[in-house]
Amino acid sequence: MKLLDSNFWLIFSILVVLSGVAWWRGGTPFLGEALGGGMKLFLRFGLVLFVSFLVAGLAEALMPRAWVQSALGPDSGWRGLLLATAAGAITPSGPFVSMPLAAGMLRAGAGGAAVITFLSAWSLLAIHRLFAWEIPIMGAGFAVTRWALCLLLPPLVGLLARVVLKS
Repeated sequence: MKLLDSNFWLIFSILVVLSGVAWWRGGTPFLGEALGGGMKLFLRFGLVLFVSFLVAGLAEALMPRAWVQSALGPDSGWRGLLLATAAGAITPSGPFVSMPLAAGMLRAGAGGAAVITFLSAWSLLAIHRLFAWEIPIMGAGFAVTRWALCLLLPPLVGLLARVVLKS
């Protein structure tokens, strides 16, 4: 595993550029304040990120590779896309869990299209968000209509992903 990969250098470059802009706009005090705000975010979410990556590692190790490959692999057909849709809809978490889970699925042999379907369903159809936020705030009629209209999107996105990824 390469620690300083292209992702690191991209984010580091953005940090350098934004630091330069912050210094230009407000000098050292403004730059210090801005970097301090980033450090507060790190302290607030760093432990959650660390624990979520441990969860992802455990989930990947515990996922039966043969089952993942057959149920969600490139040859899983519509069944794989529908299963990924259902899994995304019932995953009760934020991105700290769902993203590492998706990465674990890929490493366990799931096809890219199924993982894209999973993430699309998690984004659009999360049942916990529907009941905890949308229905109470938007009303049942509106929230259920939105949810039902979005129901077909994750499998369609997965089908498009199969074409784009050729998997």
